[in-house]
Amino acid sequence: MRLQDLEIILIEPSHPGNIGAAARAMKVMGLSNLTLVNPVSFPAKEASARAVGAVDVLEKARICKSLESATEGLSYVYGTTARARQMGAPVVSPRVAARDIVGGRGRVAVVFGREQAGLKNSELDFCQKSIRIPTQKNFKSLNLGQAVQILSYELRIAYLELGEISEEAREGERDQLVSADQVLGLKKHLLSVMEQVEYFDPNHPKLLERRLARFINSAGVRHSELQIARGFLSAIENKLSKGK
Repeated sequence: MRLQDLEIILIEPSHPGNIGAAARAMKVMGLSNLTLVNPVSFPAKEASARAVGAVDVLEKARICKSLESATEGLSYVYGTTARARQMGAPVVSPRVAARDIVGGRGRVAVVFGREQAGLKNSELDFCQKSIRIPTQKNFKSLNLGQAVQILSYELRIAYLELGEISEEAREGERDQLVSADQVLGLKKHLLSVMEQVEYFDPNHPKLLERRLARFINSAGVRHSELQIARGFLSAIENKLSKGK
């Protein structure tokens, strides 16, 4: 993957200075695609001041209303988290994530949460994998710009080490991992069929939706496997409709 194909997504950033710092961290490492989901204040003079030579990254930044719209059409989505979660996507280090991203293909996003609270569980469930920076236990707080810098650096190193090799290796790859949109579609299809056979009650979902998301994300579903699953679910729906 080319670094130019990577999206950095910031969810509801509250301080415009952090947006500028993130843009600067990105540009110095060769990244240029920034997306902001419901920023509190943007555009802003403080953002431009902190961006220094990366104002062009701010000028072309996308503004979106939701994580789902921000990741539409992307192949894979990584979410960042500072703490262990009871459930959710598999967790990897920035170094492992960077090598996976550079070694893959298609458009990928790395999502960063709010300065004070990070990503919600529902937002992490939307991501196929989570990234956790291995800070020391007693003080895990990282500035948003610093977190973006760490990930951008690891991506740059991985690209310098793997870029040319992965370009050749990808030529023979046909059966790619499904996109974030397709993962969401599969989860919705599963829940729909489960509801039809009265296995799932949307009024009392408990943890089924989250567990389904974790199961699909950890499986690393490919296109051929997605077609099997969706085809099977459609066959069940056809049988159910004929029995009415």
